[in-house]
Amino acid sequence: MAMDAVPPNVNLDEVSTFIRQQAGVAAIHDLHIWPISTTETALTCHCVMPTGHPGDEVLARICHDLQDRFGIAHSTIQIEVDDHVACRLEPDHIV
Repeated sequence: MAMDAVPPNVNLDEVSTFIRQQAGVAAIHDLHIWPISTTETALTCHCVMPTGHPGDEVLARICHDLQDRFGIAHSTIQIEVDDHVACRLEPDHIV
């Protein structure tokens, strides 16, 4: 846990693909997955959603699905609706 690496039982590419496939998600960036204990995994991610915030129910469903599919129990997703305003954490390209 000291290295904050993606736990070996979580496939980063599969999680990234799953999030990018959600309705309204144009792109994602700043995706981080790390263990917060020996039994729990956390995720943070920025989702670019130009059509607007999808609402709390949609976010709750995505977090529920992340737990069911990937064992990620603690997810925080930041929504960005204006793709012309660069997030200060955004790298040179969006994944």
